[in-house]
Amino acid sequence: LVLSKRDAVRALCGRETAFLPAVDERPFSLPTDVLRPAFIRVAEQEAAGLTRGTLDHAQVDAAWQRVARRCVYGDGAADDVELTRLLEGVMRAGRRRVSGRRAQRRREILSGRYDARIIDHLRRAEPGSLAGLIAETPQPESRGLMQAAFWLMGLSCTAAGLTQTLALLAAHPAHRRAARADSGHLRACLREGLRLWPPLPALSRITVTATDWYGTALPAGTTVVVPLAAHTRSPRLPYADTFSPEIWLDGTAADEWWALPDCDGVRLTLAVGTAFLGAMLREARPMPAGRLLSAHRPLPRVIDVSRLRVRMRPPRRDSAPR
Repeated sequence: LVLSKRDAVRALCGRETAFLPAVDERPFSLPTDVLRPAFIRVAEQEAAGLTRGTLDHAQVDAAWQRVARRCVYGDGAADDVELTRLLEGVMRAGRRRVSGRRAQRRREILSGRYDARIIDHLRRAEPGSLAGLIAETPQPESRGLMQAAFWLMGLSCTAAGLTQTLALLAAHPAHRRAARADSGHLRACLREGLRLWPPLPALSRITVTATDWYGTALPAGTTVVVPLAAHTRSPRLPYADTFSPEIWLDGTAADEWWALPDCDGVRLTLAVGTAFLGAMLREARPMPAGRLLSAHRPLPRVIDVSRLRVRMRPPRRDSAPR
């Protein structure tokens, strides 16, 4: 269990080649930037139905999962709710790690059903989707099945962060106005919503060689866990329990190790997520529907996203979004 900043950097960055991700994440090359405009259009289309009435996480999640499926597999996967259910089941089974032959068999069956569904979508290779791009990039390292699964997982996990950010904007009118006027500020708000309640509370790495850890010899294959949430809410951070998008704009967050890990997936997800929220803010003004979050008290360390509610009202036309 890694609790110090220095050792977290060591584990995550793989200094001295002692660590690898807990899953196989060897570099691959997919020019995903070419898909960004199409993905942003998808996000804006799906967000169009979330601009009136009272929203809860289930509504935001359903719309965002359509975004994820359309981006990864194309419009033909838009209504494939079963694919998302299988993904959730695979992730849930992975977290539980129940031992025994029956549990192992259930995991294998579930994973097999999920993989089969992915393969069906990959075979369609719909143009304008990630699956289509994978079909055009046949290098051995692209590993289409694994890539498609990871991209869908990464996009899907962002749903809670979007709901959290929307609720935070509702509770912080000044940031809501700034986010509506400036997409850069909105992106910072999304990053802040993800910092406050990370979708993945812990990251893991595996030692690839025998490693000395404060006098203890860790054999190759040892799992090292970094409790991410403990670092992003560290008491040493003056903004730990406040909604502070400015840290992503003024360079403050750039000095923190947990803001350093970056990849094409993170950048693309932030761009698409910002477009999703931006489309909502152009047509509606999120207002608090409850007292769970407030700008006048520290934000809770743990939150049940299913309890968040936001009331969407027509926007005031005193500032035009950019």
